[in-house]
Amino acid sequence: MQRNIIASIFLALICGQIAWGQRVSSPKSRGQSTAAIKVYPALGKRIRIVSGTKGALVDLTDDVSGCLYLFDSYPPKRVSRPPLGIKVIDKVRKDDMYYLVLLTSANSNCNVQGHCGTTIDHTLIWLKLGASLKLEKKLSAIILGCRVYIHPIEPDYDTEEPAIKLVSGKLTIEYGNTLDDDVRTISQLVYDRNFPEQGFVITTKEKKPQQEQ
Repeated sequence: MQRNIIASIFLALICGQIAWGQRVSSPKSRGQSTAAIKVYPALGKRIRIVSGTKGALVDLTDDVSGCLYLFDSYPPKRVSRPPLGIKVIDKVRKDDMYYLVLLTSANSNCNVQGHCGTTIDHTLIWLKLGASLKLEKKLSAIILGCRVYIHPIEPDYDTEEPAIKLVSGKLTIEYGNTLDDDVRTISQLVYDRNFPEQGFVITTKEKKPQQEQ
């Protein structure tokens, strides 16, 4: 009888420990997770990045294609200063670092009556930020620049904004430097959110213009 009582107590203790373990959630992995982070346009081609009580100002003046000071060369010669267009494509926190992929938009020509005056340029931006949101590294790629003849090739470009999105965790886009309908260079950009620290992997090849027959 005493042996049965001891066995019952031992079994009850084991069951209690199992139940407690089910109630206690396992600690979060230090691996990849979606970052609770927001991005806002600031003055000019600068952006403000916010996460909780932390914030940082990042200058993209040398990276973003296009103009944010627009004027009309014909009367009444209006001037406007639209904000930088920003679309967050991906945001990841991994190993205490933040990684962002942004698509920016700005008018191709400051003179709205000039060449490409009504066209919007688009630039892909990759940012690596520290735990305090301090900028560690940045990469950029112009995927649509009207005045420099850069346009998306794949996926097909048939709208004002390129269809930029991740498919199975990867972003892949081909774009080219075009002139007189001949593709002079073709670049392929690949971003893998499983390895956000790699940034943009870009390969470029030249293609000779078609010769007249």
